[in-house]
Amino acid sequence: MTEGTWKSRFRPRWVLLTLLVTGCVLGLTHIPGPAIPRVLQDVAPDKVEHIVAYGLIAGSFLLSLQRPVRPALLLLGLAALALLGALDEITQPLVNRTADIGDYLSDLTGLTVSCVVFLATTLSPRKDKTVTRR
Repeated sequence: MTEGTWKSRFRPRWVLLTLLVTGCVLGLTHIPGPAIPRVLQDVAPDKVEHIVAYGLIAGSFLLSLQRPVRPALLLLGLAALALLGALDEITQPLVNRTADIGDYLSDLTGLTVSCVVFLATTLSPRKDKTVTRR
């Protein structure tokens, strides 16, 4: 993909944010089990953390897409994020953590919620902001 094509499909600042959020989430999910700071363990229920984390990743990805959004790019990106969630869970035992299907389902829930909100706001008819005077 050439640079012109890349910029015509994505918003570079949002792509950067997506990469930063993804890196933070993957970094946090791969802290070895015994080394996880207590404050990170007590923030919120585990499943809620997964929903929020993957919701943020998906939300920033969706905002990185130029309008009009190409459906194939949207589906490919979301499929890649779903695969990332699976790889995230599969690789956690390497750092003395447990892979959990419930965590993966929570990741998918976060992706889904972000996608639904994005589609609802993107596809909803826009009201004309102009005021007509009589």
